[in-house]
Amino acid sequence: MSEDAKDLKSKPDDSGGLLWLQLRKFVNLIDDLCDLGLQEHINLPRIAVLGSQSSGKSSVLESIVGLDFLPRGDGVVTRRPLELRLHHLQDNTEPWAVFEEVKGKKFRNFTEVRKTVEELTDKTAGTNKNIVDNPIVLTIYSYTCPDLTLIDLPGITRIPLKGSGQPEDIERITTEMAKRYCGDERTIILCVIPANIDLTTSEALKYAQEWDPHQIRTLGVITKLDIMDQGTNAKSTLMNQVVQLKLGYVGVKNRSQKDINDKMGVQSGLDIERSWFMNHPVYRSLPKDCYGTDTLTQKLSRIMYAHIRTSLPDIMKEIEDKLRSIEERLKDLGLPLPTTEGQKVQMLWAMINDFNNSFKNRITGKLDIKSMKQKMELTGGAKIKSNFFNLYKEYSAPEYRVSDNFQDKDIERAIILHEGDKLSGFPSIEVFYYLVQPEIEKLKEPAINCLLNVYYYLEELAHTILEKSFVRFPSVIPELMAAIQQILSEERDKAKYIVESIIDSEIGYMFTNDADYNGKRTDIIPKGDFSDKTVDSTKIYVKEMRARLDNYYRLVVRGVRDSVPKVIGSFLVRAAEDQMQLELTTRITQNEQINALLSEPLSVAEERKRLAETKEVLKKALKAIQRDPEYALSSP
Repeated sequence: MSEDAKDLKSKPDDSGGLLWLQLRKFVNLIDDLCDLGLQEHINLPRIAVLGSQSSGKSSVLESIVGLDFLPRGDGVVTRRPLELRLHHLQDNTEPWAVFEEVKGKKFRNFTEVRKTVEELTDKTAGTNKNIVDNPIVLTIYSYTCPDLTLIDLPGITRIPLKGSGQPEDIERITTEMAKRYCGDERTIILCVIPANIDLTTSEALKYAQEWDPHQIRTLGVITKLDIMDQGTNAKSTLMNQVVQLKLGYVGVKNRSQKDINDKMGVQSGLDIERSWFMNHPVYRSLPKDCYGTDTLTQKLSRIMYAHIRTSLPDIMKEIEDKLRSIEERLKDLGLPLPTTEGQKVQMLWAMINDFNNSFKNRITGKLDIKSMKQKMELTGGAKIKSNFFNLYKEYSAPEYRVSDNFQDKDIERAIILHEGDKLSGFPSIEVFYYLVQPEIEKLKEPAINCLLNVYYYLEELAHTILEKSFVRFPSVIPELMAAIQQILSEERDKAKYIVESIIDSEIGYMFTNDADYNGKRTDIIPKGDFSDKTVDSTKIYVKEMRARLDNYYRLVVRGVRDSVPKVIGSFLVRAAEDQMQLELTTRITQNEQINALLSEPLSVAEERKRLAETKEVLKKALKAIQRDPEYALSSP
């Protein structure tokens, strides 16, 4: 905000009410935030003037401001968005204006203001009729205007002017530009519609309904009431009975082109407008809040005041959220690169230490502030443990019977095979070995798969944390990742040998100290009436073998289901944790190309600078809002 505007804040208000004092304060705050550049990062409350070509937008704006200052002509006149910051002055104070692009100059001649708008438009958009989304910021101080900020948008243009240089897709360009402003939920849409068209076919109103689907932030302005066909009027529209808007409609009578050519001033036009409505046979009977530029100005002021108050708490929260996000990102990027080799190595050691701590924290489940934003899914140690829980899950189910893998004839054949030439009637232990050992051998593959799943996850986890920890030095990441892969693969191979040895021991030497199993012994043998000569002893042996297989296999599964995760956890997970920091530090220390590896990409430095500038803007904006407690508690 300019020094003139700051001086005005201390002057008494002449507008006759607490609302206007409050409105001025809140509008000034939004202007201050814009001056700080906050609108580049966070959408701020504003009023956007939406309408098609020749709908009377410029005349409406001049009536609100109370001054002649906008360019006029045929075709597309507004070719750059015009951000009007209006500041109300005391009566009899000479109005003036300043342009953000014209530094140090105060304009008191508003004909010169009009020419400057044209010049700034041509400077950016060219001398043809091209349209550019680069706003002109014009601040006007006058006793004729309210405290408001409005944005005049280029009219929605359907067909490019012949010989103008406008692109063929001018309608898309103007529509998308309007949408960028009006589609924002913090923008009040001032929808300007000429009365001499069917309201239901208005393109501006159609787009307003599309971008404001609940119709809660659109105020309709009906222009050109005085040139409607004889015998027709817009009473139903102004009474909000045709296409309903929550904020309603206001009818206005602007100066005609003849009036402007005859040099009729805006204030004279406003006097004629008041008289015209008061004497109109239809409109004079309507409620006063349905017509007149005075009503429009008051209504806009009240709407904007309520809108800013409602939006400020959300704006504060958004600023605070962005500040936290930027600070986290700056922390990731770190301080600018040190100059000496010793300092670089020390910095790398610190980064390796951070990486190692994060890696351990993710596995042990310890709270790690740096990974607070992780998704609500199993990660780290929880994911590893999930692999352990799933190991042999189907074999451990109460209903699982390993003997179901054999038909009776398979067991009978095994009994005959291992009976040899010995006396019949005594089942051999070799039958048991013959049947159970291949089943135990099958336990090896799930165990190795579990080991590999944990190995691959550790590799993935390390790479994810490494990329976050060393985002500043992408050229270092492959060097460190190679060391990590070497550590993990070495520990994986050690763990694999032990896992396979556990399964091999179960195959090579069968034994159990399980009290229940050893206590049963003969209880496992199926009971039968052996005096009954019809009983087939082979069938009894088959049932006995099934019972022994199921009982012993369950013990084996229970044992290896505990042992294998312990081996993987100890000889892969914990061993890798213990080896990681030492190996990574050694790898970096012994690398003679350390200076080359520590070259920080230009993009990182640029991002750090950009984030630091944004952080400064956000901090200043937050301070501006917090300087008055009413701002922070402004939600109605």
